[in-house]
Amino acid sequence: MILLSFTVRNHKSIRDEVAIDLTRSALTTLKPKDGNWSAVSYPLAGIFGGNATGKSAVLDALRYTFTAIRHSATVWQESKSMRRAPFKLDGNSRTSASLYELDLVHDGRRYVYGFEVDQDGIRREWLRDVPSSRWRTLLERDREEGLLAFHPSLRAKIEVTPRELVLSRALLLKESSLYAFADDLVESFDIVLVKDSHRTARLSNLADSLADGDVTFPDLESLLQVADIGVLNVSIEETNIPERIRLAFRRLERDLREEEDEDASDKKEEPDGEDDEEGLEADELEQVARRLLFTHRGTVDDCPRFSIHEESDGTIAWLAIAVPALEALRGGGLLLVDEIDASLHPHLLEVLLGAFSDPLVNTHHAQLIFTSHESYVLSPLSEVRLEPEQIWLTDKTNEGVTELTCLADFPKHPDANVAKRYLTGRYGGAPRLSPSLFAALVDTGEAQE
Repeated sequence: MILLSFTVRNHKSIRDEVAIDLTRSALTTLKPKDGNWSAVSYPLAGIFGGNATGKSAVLDALRYTFTAIRHSATVWQESKSMRRAPFKLDGNSRTSASLYELDLVHDGRRYVYGFEVDQDGIRREWLRDVPSSRWRTLLERDREEGLLAFHPSLRAKIEVTPRELVLSRALLLKESSLYAFADDLVESFDIVLVKDSHRTARLSNLADSLADGDVTFPDLESLLQVADIGVLNVSIEETNIPERIRLAFRRLERDLREEEDEDASDKKEEPDGEDDEEGLEADELEQVARRLLFTHRGTVDDCPRFSIHEESDGTIAWLAIAVPALEALRGGGLLLVDEIDASLHPHLLEVLLGAFSDPLVNTHHAQLIFTSHESYVLSPLSEVRLEPEQIWLTDKTNEGVTELTCLADFPKHPDANVAKRYLTGRYGGAPRLSPSLFAALVDTGEAQE
């Protein structure tokens, strides 16, 4: 899958329709004449902005889109109402429909897939492709018109409930002609969040992947050597889990699910996340617990091994980002990283961005969309050069609405220091600080009028 653009409306702080575009200006027709989609799309895009301006909301909208495709026909059906996250700071958006649309390339062909959801479920859903020189409608769904139509080439109609996507149902039907498309979307997507709980869960999964052979020890040790943090090797420690502990885990999860269902006022509007995607069924809970152990370079012959909890935030952040980045670069796909600069040295950040930017390394045209506060990657000091079309800026209005703007929309200044202009607010997206108010609090213990 190659993402060309993403459009969203009415999701968290995003009230009005915004779009992030990864196509180059060279794409002036519906498809490139030589069929080389990698040449007309960017492998990298960064979203910059002040705190709470909505950078993470853009990534979360993408996350919601792919999670809905993966789970609206299964896990989401257990909820009492449609899972969603509308804008909440006005009187209309909470009950209005939210829109999500992907413009993408699958198996060399361009598609547009999108849907609208409201409190009652799926309001609209559509899928179009470009088989030759014009758009063709493959799927059209409209709840208000009672419409669910499929192109004859799909050969069969898929029945769905009001709260599940056709594409999500297709994932359960391997014989469906839509299965390959839906499977490519969900398997080509990954996201790394800045939350400690998310990173811990990722590293726990990494231990299992090492045990299963999905990721190798040389892979992991090489990534740690890239970061030059003094780790010589990695091992796994396995501990048998007593039956009573496994039963306790299952009871705890059941109780938590019951609490979520009861808390309908808030939970019904929260987007699904990867931390709670699927339950720990009886046959899924591992008989053993695995944890990573790290051996560091030292002055003694028998250096002790450290658990992940004893490692630095930088080591944890690097592994949580570098492993999925490596997987994306090896196989292609879309990777999102929220606050990519958190706990990472700017030079490590350059290593990651440089790998995605280099076509000799990124041979499968994997794509990375990241958010950051770090202006270093915008400065002349950075070895990674981002085109104006790859730089996106978020700002928030007085109404609490996120606005998304591309740097290419501003007047071009060939010799301008983009990082400096960004920090001084010339492009918007810079925080509006009040140092005098903070100083007054320190001086008097209370805010001054």
